[in-house]
Amino acid sequence: MKKPWLEGIEVIDVNQPAPGWSGWLETLALTAIVLIASFITHRADPFRLGMGFPWPILAPLLAGLRYGFVHGFVSALLILAALGISINQQWQAAPEFPLGWGIGVVIVAMVTGEFRDMWGRRLHRLEGAYQYRAERLEEFTRNYQLLRLSHDRLEQTVANSGFSLREGIMHLQTALGAIDGASGLTGASLQKLIEFVAGYGALTQACVVGIQADRIDPTRILAHVGEQFVVDDTDPVLVTALESGELAAVNDPTGIAPAHRSLLAAIPLSDSTGDIHAMLLVKSMPFFAFHENNLKLIAVLVAHGVDHLRFGAAVSSIARFIAAFERVHRDYLAFKLDATLLQVSGAAADVLAAYDKLHSSVRAIDLICLARENDEPVVWILLPLTDTVNARAWMQRVDSGLTAMTAKTAMSTMTTVTCELSAIGDIDPDRIRSLRSLDAH
Repeated sequence: MKKPWLEGIEVIDVNQPAPGWSGWLETLALTAIVLIASFITHRADPFRLGMGFPWPILAPLLAGLRYGFVHGFVSALLILAALGISINQQWQAAPEFPLGWGIGVVIVAMVTGEFRDMWGRRLHRLEGAYQYRAERLEEFTRNYQLLRLSHDRLEQTVANSGFSLREGIMHLQTALGAIDGASGLTGASLQKLIEFVAGYGALTQACVVGIQADRIDPTRILAHVGEQFVVDDTDPVLVTALESGELAAVNDPTGIAPAHRSLLAAIPLSDSTGDIHAMLLVKSMPFFAFHENNLKLIAVLVAHGVDHLRFGAAVSSIARFIAAFERVHRDYLAFKLDATLLQVSGAAADVLAAYDKLHSSVRAIDLICLARENDEPVVWILLPLTDTVNARAWMQRVDSGLTAMTAKTAMSTMTTVTCELSAIGDIDPDRIRSLRSLDAH
């Protein structure tokens, strides 16, 4: 099979030589045609012994050039044999056999044949070298394509593996540092946020644009990664995200006119109260990273980053706990991300003792809160990205002093306190919003 890069080049397979009988058939036919033509054109002197150019010499000349020494020599012998027969039968007028003429015909055939054989051997070596290089080129091209495909798959695997969402939120809090309060939403903090999200979600060109009076302000670019670009406030992706307050992306690239198909995705920077402070606009990202799961991951990280900048990281604050609950509840409604709440209630002294033990056992993004509910002290623990099964497993690992519980479907009873697990979808949000601070601890 001829390769595309060899189009227009005749490829000769040196391992499959042409059949030998075809060359001999052509040599005999060529010699016969030349002899017949010579007799037809000049009957009195068909071999041109007496005058002019000896045209019968063309047969061994052409045979030698076409097939080499042996074919040319045999053609010359046939010409000489025909000459001898013609003289004997008196078809050719000659007092005796022209020895010099015959030697000349044989020498011409031998020289042309040897010339053709010499170049044939050289071409044969060149063809062999060419075929070897062609096979090596094909092998190299195949290996290169396999290596490139393997590299692309490895790049996609590395880009899509990364950290888990839990680790991402934990590293996000570390990256943003101790910035808290409303003053945390500054250009510098938003730049840290977008750089972290860009590295985690494989964004190559994106920006955070400000919002003023519920409208996008294209002139307020608060942070960016990659090359800056002009923001079109009429972009359908941007308009959809602003109207819905949720993530919007290009679902059908052919359904939007090319003149308006600028943004790939738009993600509102909203906190747990629902207030939208800015808009993350994604203009460019690798094709393998542009899928629903990655866009949702970016939206969750951005939302948690905004909450961190707005409300800080005070894990014992009731306000922070309520804000974190609102964020987790929004994540559950928007993205179906599991979360579990653990309530510890009982006698005041026992609850305080349980709080001290549990406080050191919470994980990186878990939140614990000591509050008052119905005039009784209660401990609430928020376990984001954890279903009830994993929450029970976590409870069994915490403190050996809290392991004397009898497992039940939705509740576990300890000797002095009661622990109740609730999935995020089963809890009444107003119950968490009504928590009040404990007067003394």
